Amino acid sequence: MKKKLYLKTIKAKGRGVFCTATIAEGEVIEVCPVIVVPAAEFTALNATGLMDYSFYFDKEANTLSLTMGFGSMYNHKQYPNAVYILDREKREMVFTAHEQIKAHTEICINYGGEYGKDYSKWFADRRIVPI
Repeated sequence: MKKKLYLKTIKAKGRGVFCTATIAEGEVIEVCPVIVVPAAEFTALNATGLMDYSFYFDKEANTLSLTMGFGSMYNHKQYPNAVYILDREKREMVFTAHEQIKAHTEICINYGGEYGKDYSKWFADRRIVPI
């Protein structure tokens, strides 16, 4: 049976990404194409709600990426059950299970890209209380 991702509303949290079947540790969850936002458009994007759904494509160049698929919908967790790697050459974001994820469990990533990285400032800047 093919595993399918789906969105589910979580009380006091918003939407989250879930899967219909168990995902093994190390298994690729999803490969998402990214749209690169050039540095010249950084300020304009920063003034919109889309900024909260973007990732740095190249922080030094001040370019962003919008991740297609479910890529921009994964919720944050300091110690997540999934990790991601940006492949700049292919312009893809690859999401992989950091541990076994049981069916119908929320799939979370760390927005900082590092397992265990404290990202509380990001939430505080947006007046969001993470759950």
